[in-house]
Amino acid sequence: MCETGVKVEFEKKAFEQIRQNASQILNSDDAPDVMEYNKGNATSGLLASQGLLTNLNDYVSEYGWDKIITGSLADTGKYGEQGMMGSGDWYGITTGAVK
Repeated sequence: MCETGVKVEFEKKAFEQIRQNASQILNSDDAPDVMEYNKGNATSGLLASQGLLTNLNDYVSEYGWDKIITGSLADTGKYGEQGMMGSGDWYGITTGAVK
């Protein structure tokens, strides 16, 4: 338990396991609130277009992430309706932006 009262349960999975099962993992009652996943049209873009990722636009605006994360770093977290990376709504924040 941290100071905010939020309980975090960390579960480590192999990259290949997540890559092969991401759709099934996210389309279940046991879907994680946060997970790391590959950025790109065929990976995160596909999941976003299937409605399996949460739209983060409100959080991006509220916390000003769009002012901090710009250019190609921002592009990796944004996907259009067809799952094409680089424009549209925010569905992730690149780990390359973490300081």
